[in-house]
Amino acid sequence: MLNTKMANVFKKAAIVSLLFMFLMPMTAFGEENDDVHELMIMTTTDIHSYLMPYDYMNDSEVDNYGLVKTATLIDQIRANHDNTILFDNGDIFQGSLLGELEASIEPLEPGETQAIIKAFNELDYAAVSIGNHEFNFGLDFLDNAIETSNFPWLNANVYEAGTDLQEHRFQPYEIIEHEVDGKTITLGVIGFTPPQIMQWDNLHLDGNVEVEHIVESAKRYVPELAEQTDLVIALAHTGVNTGDRETEHAAVSLAREVEGIDALVMGHAHQTFPGNSGYDRVEGVDDATGTIHGVPAVMSGSWGSHLGTIQLDLKEENGEWTVVSSKSEVTGVEDVEPKESIVDLIANVHERTLDYVNSAVGTITESFNTFFSLVMDNEVLQLVNDAQLWFAEDYLKGTEYEDKPLLSAAAPFRAGYRGGYTEVDAGEIKVRDLADIYVYDNTLQVVEVDGDGLVQWLERSAESFRQIDPEETEDQRLLASFSAFNYDVIEGVEYQIDVTQPVGERITNLTYEGEPVTSDMTFLVATNNYRAGGGGDHLKGLDAPLVESLVSLSVENRYVILDYLESLGEPYTPYASYNWSIKPVETNGRVVFNSSVKGADHIDKLGLLAVSATGELVEDSNSGAVYTYNFTEEMRAGADQPEQNAEQAIAELEDLMNSYINEGAVKGPLVNQLSNTLRQANHHHSHERYSQSVKFMENYLNHLNRKPNERHVEGSVKEELEEKAAQIIELLKNK
Repeated sequence: MLNTKMANVFKKAAIVSLLFMFLMPMTAFGEENDDVHELMIMTTTDIHSYLMPYDYMNDSEVDNYGLVKTATLIDQIRANHDNTILFDNGDIFQGSLLGELEASIEPLEPGETQAIIKAFNELDYAAVSIGNHEFNFGLDFLDNAIETSNFPWLNANVYEAGTDLQEHRFQPYEIIEHEVDGKTITLGVIGFTPPQIMQWDNLHLDGNVEVEHIVESAKRYVPELAEQTDLVIALAHTGVNTGDRETEHAAVSLAREVEGIDALVMGHAHQTFPGNSGYDRVEGVDDATGTIHGVPAVMSGSWGSHLGTIQLDLKEENGEWTVVSSKSEVTGVEDVEPKESIVDLIANVHERTLDYVNSAVGTITESFNTFFSLVMDNEVLQLVNDAQLWFAEDYLKGTEYEDKPLLSAAAPFRAGYRGGYTEVDAGEIKVRDLADIYVYDNTLQVVEVDGDGLVQWLERSAESFRQIDPEETEDQRLLASFSAFNYDVIEGVEYQIDVTQPVGERITNLTYEGEPVTSDMTFLVATNNYRAGGGGDHLKGLDAPLVESLVSLSVENRYVILDYLESLGEPYTPYASYNWSIKPVETNGRVVFNSSVKGADHIDKLGLLAVSATGELVEDSNSGAVYTYNFTEEMRAGADQPEQNAEQAIAELEDLMNSYINEGAVKGPLVNQLSNTLRQANHHHSHERYSQSVKFMENYLNHLNRKPNERHVEGSVKEELEEKAAQIIELLKNK
């Protein structure tokens, strides 16, 4: 017993001795670091007016975004850290339907404050940078937002036009005196935006501002800012370049080439950093330490999905501050409760947004989606193009442009990856469905291009595909890494894409009204302000003049679709004209692509022949599936065989119509409208796609009965053409 007690005594003594030895250096370390001060930099970016955790398109609450949830994280950081400061990195007010309500639907009066600005004011942001989407509604709108803010908006690479990049359009930087543990530290905060704004918002900015590359402006101003301050914080609305877009995603170049940046806040890419394995292969990016070329950096996602923080441990000696260490982190908002005071602050505009997005604008007879919009003609894009053509035809009548060939370009904004897919059910179409169909607040523009320019436009879109080797026996991926919003489908011409050819040599069999497109032809193309301004480089180097009167009209593409649906006076039946296709080729192996798992049901519903489900799921995805592209002439199966005299009836109608055109009884834009739809109906009939032929004959009737066309056709002629067209529709529908 004595031996056991003594053993325990010695054991306890040994533990105390070890503990004492362990604590000695810790105490010494603490004494040595009494002069280390923590500064916690909090950041948000790319909020896009996603204030509430609410998906307005699907009319449902969400848990993974919303500034009201981020606000709670901000409160938590402030409660747990003595020295904090809060910044935002741009793209603040454009994006959500709530933001659109205040910008376009119920526009604010000058001096009124947007909901997102109210929230930022309440949360006590110290400064924000100006993102590229801040320019979407024009400079006056941006100036009003700046005027109603309690914080400075910063940008150092946008200048007044005509000043040779010398006079800034906005405040380039702010020097903030901030208190850290009772000591004053001066922070130099500077902002940057992608120079591509001159393409993306050319119609607002051309002649008003000039833009310099981010790194070039940083080299000019960061050194002088560093001389005046203790720390420089760059609010750079730019991401990490993982491809060939270095001037747009300039964060790595900024950290590598510009001396004096102590903390780098990134944005624009809607990604998170650190914690992003996709950046591991980029030289200079250290995901483990959260640094880029040694500079502490952070990027906090989008839509209020994360709060980004950079913790700087600072040392002050004789008035000089140095960074001892840093820690970058992003924290998601899942399972975080919203901050009630911000919810209450914006409750009214949230309720108004709900009322607005749930209002009906029309009816569709069948559901449609964008599952296969990147590989075959698509019903959603058809609606957009039909609406744009309808508006442009009517707008241009009586002008110098009336008789010029008119085409329309549209891209699938939501076609997989982060954007999901457009999916609209049969029945009432509501405003939130329009926002699903046409995501962006673009305005409709019309540009003029020649035949070569049209080919260039289509070739740029065809970069969406990888080059396929027909001899390859292994699986080949059909789709390249290419933004869906840059994949334009142009309606009004017919063409094929030969994916066996290299980039720039893929467009083939391009025809207009059955004739090959030649260099000397000119076309008007209805599109949006992004594309018309040079976005996506489809018009790069081209002389593509705009229809100037449409620029100032500033009518949104989304509301062109709304007006088109309302004008029909009856439910809309989705269809695709199949005016383009991938050129058939025999391949030794499978050519595959990914889409939604729901695509298999869609194939069965429409009887699609061009694509097939493999039954395989995309790795690491519970919503993606693998499909093959079948390189067939027939996109989908036809309807039942009609009576044999339908072909003759179409030919008779064509002859009758042409005789009236020659007599002048049918004239103006109606000539092209009727000719195009009848040609399409005949084309689909000849390929035994009878349901599509019916749709075009119905479109033929719609053109005849459109009110703007009354003056272009005599009454008795209209009745005769209607009767013939109705007979053809019945023939096509009968077995």
